[in-house]
Amino acid sequence: MQSHPSSTRDQDQASIQELTEQMQMDHLVTASVRCFQGLDCEIDFVAKLLSWSPALEEVEIEWKGEMDRSMVLTKLLALPRVSPRSKIIVT
Repeated sequence: MQSHPSSTRDQDQASIQELTEQMQMDHLVTASVRCFQGLDCEIDFVAKLLSWSPALEEVEIEWKGEMDRSMVLTKLLALPRVSPRSKIIVT
């Protein structure tokens, strides 16, 4: 996923919210999120990945944000995970 500032951001966030927790990505092992800025909708997306992917081992996030990185990292590390092996790597 790569996030770009645009007028469709509200539409993207609404689409994520329409999905239910019943969805699972049973075979997803790794995911990469590029140009992560720490926006709430991006954090929500990572939260969905962590809660829907029982085989997930790694989410690699390429940080490009200008906001307080430590605050965003605190939020990311506090997210619940369905896979006990999943880890978040921020580069």
